[in-house]
Amino acid sequence: MKSFTSLFVLGALAYAAVADELTELAPDDVNGLNVTQTIVDSSKSGIDLSLLNCTTDALDFINTAASTANSTTARRRRKRANTGNGIDVHSHFVFPWYQDLVPKTGGNPTPDWTLEDHMSFASGLSITKTILGSSSPQANVYFGNQALTAAMARLLNISAAAIRSLYPKKFDFFCVVPLPYVNDAIAEAKYCLDTLGGVGITTMTNHEGLYLGNSAFTGFWSYVNSRTDKPIIYVHPTTPYMKVNGKFVEANPTTYMSGLVEFYFETARCYMDLSYSGVLTKYTNIRWIAAHVGGAFPAILDRMIKSLGTSMETTLKSIYSTRIFWDSAGPTYPSQVKGLLGYSIPKSQLLLGTDFPYAPAGSYAGAVAGLVNDLADFTQTDINNILRNNSIALFGKKLTL
Repeated sequence: MKSFTSLFVLGALAYAAVADELTELAPDDVNGLNVTQTIVDSSKSGIDLSLLNCTTDALDFINTAASTANSTTARRRRKRANTGNGIDVHSHFVFPWYQDLVPKTGGNPTPDWTLEDHMSFASGLSITKTILGSSSPQANVYFGNQALTAAMARLLNISAAAIRSLYPKKFDFFCVVPLPYVNDAIAEAKYCLDTLGGVGITTMTNHEGLYLGNSAFTGFWSYVNSRTDKPIIYVHPTTPYMKVNGKFVEANPTTYMSGLVEFYFETARCYMDLSYSGVLTKYTNIRWIAAHVGGAFPAILDRMIKSLGTSMETTLKSIYSTRIFWDSAGPTYPSQVKGLLGYSIPKSQLLLGTDFPYAPAGSYAGAVAGLVNDLADFTQTDINNILRNNSIALFGKKLTL
């Protein structure tokens, strides 16, 4: 019978062998990003990318994207001037291997996506910079499996970093973190921000049924708040879940798809939770982006906040007006945003978001037109700030412009 030490050594050797196989598939250089090194780094930190059946497909995607980007036609296309100036802070990648894993998002079919389609879409709406993020379920594809969740977060981040490296003027990205596994999430946030070059962190409204104000996440928020680069947390809604008798159960009480109805309520639950739990007031170094101009949150804000007393109401309303930014992914203009503006949220807190490619195909131009054309009390300066300047003020030198 082999000793435990012998089994451990054999396991380590097997793990190293698989990592070596993956590095053989990975490109050494993707316009400055050493993908091979990221796999080595992952292996050294205990993240086993070989656990994911999609890793080789992800590396194939990166190789193909690199070949396409380096072609003569692509180089010529990149040199063409884009006369627009928009910065889209709410937009998504949908890698084909990820679409295979997640064929539905919020009950809707997960959309097709290509880099070429995304660049064409952005050009058509005069968007020159897109900050890519993962939509639901982000790294939480395998509920309850810590190792797979950590591996998925790393694979998504490597893939997003490759896109940014190939098209640095067009794309930046938010780092995915493997919450609810706090230690892994801290390690991934650090690696992605400091090594891969993410401009912020994306979370979901809940991770395996735990909302962001849950005390289990205290260590994560403490780490994020301790960073000197004033981290930006972009919160994306997801399907609500509860854990019942050890099993995760979708907690949508209606017969309608979660993506149609519950996502807006999820954002309201999340920011109510962040407010009640003290996360917003305690961690003052963190700045937040709320999707869809806060979803249903403005509709419940007064009822929620006035139960906390005058002093806390004043404090939280100040936070909503200074450290939370509200993206336009929707359509949310010109009507829905008025509920937010009714609380005297300054226009300097409003950002452009499109939700590409998850919104209905015919809705994007109309949503942007609603922002640009249909608000009588918005000056052209206000509109220009929402389209671009507010994002520059928020992200600063984090963006590659």
